[in-house]
Amino acid sequence: MANSATRSAWQQIQAGVYDTEKLLTNQEYNLSMIKARQTLEIIIKQLSGREDEEDQSLADIIDSLYTNNIISKTSCEHYHKIRAIGNKAVHENNDDGYNATIAYQLLSEEVQTFIHDYSPKKTRISPVITPVRNDNIQRRQSVSATESTPKRKVVRKTSKNKKRPTVNTSDLAKVAVGFVILLILIFLFRSLNPFKNNKKTTTTTTTTAATSGESSDSSETNSETSTEAAATASTKYVTTAKLNVRSAPSRDGDILATLNVGVTVDYAGEHDSTWSIINYNGGQAYVATAYIKPAQ
Repeated sequence: MANSATRSAWQQIQAGVYDTEKLLTNQEYNLSMIKARQTLEIIIKQLSGREDEEDQSLADIIDSLYTNNIISKTSCEHYHKIRAIGNKAVHENNDDGYNATIAYQLLSEEVQTFIHDYSPKKTRISPVITPVRNDNIQRRQSVSATESTPKRKVVRKTSKNKKRPTVNTSDLAKVAVGFVILLILIFLFRSLNPFKNNKKTTTTTTTTAATSGESSDSSETNSETSTEAAATASTKYVTTAKLNVRSAPSRDGDILATLNVGVTVDYAGEHDSTWSIINYNGGQAYVATAYIKPAQ
């Protein structure tokens, strides 16, 4: 029964995450935040083992899970954030797309953490030990005894009648005289042709200088080309909801324009984890990162 109940709760968690994402896509932000909080309640029931929560608030249960080292500090903060957003949607009828996106992102992250870190571990199966027969032991002992006997090494005796090779001193003298004559001829040849060596050295130096000049020019040209290519590169993004273009990366910034869903913007870079920079009317402006995505 416990396994079936856990399986049913896991199916409810999967369905809750799917419904939260679907409502967010359909821009039903209020219902999406409420569904995220309801899914969180199912996760907390599984972690705390409580079916009835009337005697204790959801915030107190989250704190007790962290105090008892059942969840981490990060999970505790995420749980409280989802709970606060859901309460605001229920009691204040909040319909903010930014809060709905944050609730969905935190819920998705914590569901993955619940799967890998907090879900019950599978029971381990102890191995079955089979008895060993005595005849097998005797066979192993006999085999080990035969293997342990050392093998005799066969030493080959060298015959004393073999004669050592003798060295002919006259042959060595002839080789030495020939080598000395060869060295003398090489020295005389180099001393008679000193100009050829100088010409080769001058030609090599000139060629090296010309090659280094050409390589420096080509490196400067390549660096200028890469700089111009980086300056002209741009990325196109598309809005996923109605989006305000602001003059500063804050909700206090002036609204320069309001873009509908599916409008293409020129993405210039990331300001921080919440705001992105776009090229707008010959300058730069700021939009919320949660409501844009790369154009396909």
